Amino acid sequence: MKISIIIVTYNSQALISDCLQSILDYADISLDEIEIIVVDNSSGENAEELKSMVDNHSVAKKIKTKYIHNVANLGYGQGNNIGIFNSTGDIVCIMNPDVRFTEPLFKDVLLKFEDSNLALLGYKQTGGFDYSFYMKPELKSAFSGWKMKLLNKRDSFNPKKHYLSGAFFFIDKNKFSQIGMFDEKIFMYFEEPDIAKRIDEKKYTILYEKSKKYIHLVGDRTAWSERAFTSEMNSLKYYLTKYNFDTANIINKYLEEYKFKVLAAKFLNDKNRLIKFQNEIKQIEKVFDIK
Repeated sequence: MKISIIIVTYNSQALISDCLQSILDYADISLDEIEIIVVDNSSGENAEELKSMVDNHSVAKKIKTKYIHNVANLGYGQGNNIGIFNSTGDIVCIMNPDVRFTEPLFKDVLLKFEDSNLALLGYKQTGGFDYSFYMKPELKSAFSGWKMKLLNKRDSFNPKKHYLSGAFFFIDKNKFSQIGMFDEKIFMYFEEPDIAKRIDEKKYTILYEKSKKYIHLVGDRTAWSERAFTSEMNSLKYYLTKYNFDTANIINKYLEEYKFKVLAAKFLNDKNRLIKFQNEIKQIEKVFDIK
């Protein structure tokens, strides 16, 4: 086995079939060299339905496919760690259920990992505002959002300043084990800069390959969720504390950026975005205890 694909799911019945099919459609190495491990954080009927969909999918007849029902929804990182522990490939692909292959990648992956220092490889993301990478939180500035939009458009990735999208990436399993896998104290969000920092500390390489693409359907997620955003901010708080960054200064930078967003929404008379930004400011102030 050369490549193990880990897909962590949670009530993902509407997404999983097309996700699995895209793997099969664009596999450009022997199917015997690929395995798929679906780690399901769902429960009850949702888990039963998803298991049936995976077990009966056409991909399971051609590629070694395993469904693992997680004991509880303990977070994205924990689910991926379960999948990695059960994998047999030297290279692991972390893939969200709302990601789709749009072209063959596996041969290129194997070629890239001939570099013995490469630890993490990402490709160009389409969808999700076409963001393939983001600014590391500790380098946040009032205009980071606009700057990252421009840098993504130009494919100007800097592994010292940026981290790759966590929706779809490939890792050297041995090196990933060396850095401690996913930090399971992070339930969801900001796993990527945490992983990037630990890879950098080991002096391993992170590579962004702009010549090949995949689709991430995150752009279809339009509803704002207070629960999800609070989880995101709690993860940010943990990350900043873990590495002893100046949390107060960095959060001030976040809030400065939000002030510009609010002004822009008012100027454009975009009431929905204005309400969203105002709600997010309230949650940031709550999580970081800003009076």
